[in-house]
Amino acid sequence: MVFTYILANLGKKLLETIRDEADKELYPNESQIRERLIELQMLLESEQLSEQEYEKQESILMKRWREIQESKEEQ
Repeated sequence: MVFTYILANLGKKLLETIRDEADKELYPNESQIRERLIELQMLLESEQLSEQEYEKQESILMKRWREIQESKEEQ
């Protein structure tokens, strides 16, 4: 039981790491994040995107934005 929990936790962490690295490749800079946010807003306004999906995507983008800002502050 404990082994299964540990294995599941490691799998979750691995998937989160893969997702985060993919986000960095997709959105390596603020300009691309800004463009994608504008695109998402237009999709939402034209009802091609649900509010729930918009919020999910926006959250991912804003997380990446914060990572970029923190990285700049560290330099």
